[in-house]
Amino acid sequence: MKNMGAWSATILGNDTSCEVRERFLELYDNGENPENIAEIVLNEQQENLEYDRTNVWIGLALACWECKVLTNEILSEIRKIVETGEDIEFNKELEADSNFLKKREKVLNDFLIKISKDKEKPKLRKKIPKQVDSIYSAGMCCVYKNLHKKYIGIYITESEHFRNRGEIKFYFLGLETDTLPTLEMFADSTLYVEKLGEDWGEYEYCSMATGMYYEKDNKESFYKNVPQILHIVGTLRKPDMGRLINNYQSRFIDFNKPDNIITTLEEIRTEMEPESEMFEITLKQLLDKIGVTD
Repeated sequence: MKNMGAWSATILGNDTSCEVRERFLELYDNGENPENIAEIVLNEQQENLEYDRTNVWIGLALACWECKVLTNEILSEIRKIVETGEDIEFNKELEADSNFLKKREKVLNDFLIKISKDKEKPKLRKKIPKQVDSIYSAGMCCVYKNLHKKYIGIYITESEHFRNRGEIKFYFLGLETDTLPTLEMFADSTLYVEKLGEDWGEYEYCSMATGMYYEKDNKESFYKNVPQILHIVGTLRKPDMGRLINNYQSRFIDFNKPDNIITTLEEIRTEMEPESEMFEITLKQLLDKIGVTD
């Protein structure tokens, strides 16, 4: 992780405190018992606890206070951070100037005063939107016919759809044929991936993905015209996205006309050149390593 980027002296003026608070609230909104979330987040933040521990505790304390589950132990940790000047010393090591340090010191003292008093009511949980059915799902193999009448293969990695928005994410495969390809041809087709090191944890590979995103105002045209160009050949295993990370490249797509969609997809496909450290692998080989069956 090592998220030590700072934008300002405010409590949420850096990557780490924002990440911690957002993760806490994500679990909170998803119905996790609030009294258990702090432990979950701390377990996930082991690397940041080593490199940026004050901001981990500060982001955690803020989220706990907002949800009225701030414990004496977490409050004591913040008091120690503020009173010993640990966070100020940390920012000095990052070469923060005197103006930043002065602002930060005041912010921290005000923060300690704020969270030392119980919040009147806990933060309301956000209502998580429910997904709706779609004709597209992760693991699907599709083709479209480009302007040269070649069938171009894509493999859908993610598909999320709600009442007023949705998207599909996919890989362009090295599959370009004159006739409609079979599912076996998809499995044997290639894409480029980069093998990641131990620093990436459970992520094993990085690849290049793109997608189509729609909102309420263009949902109708998406479902009218995209199925006209994307032919579903079949479904293979879906990828375990917990072991896969993607460099994502996309651009605005005009869904009003099928030809517009094809033109934009072809522009993206030709621009997505593999990085020098990437190597070629078949879709089957990738799924054998990181895929999961439905």
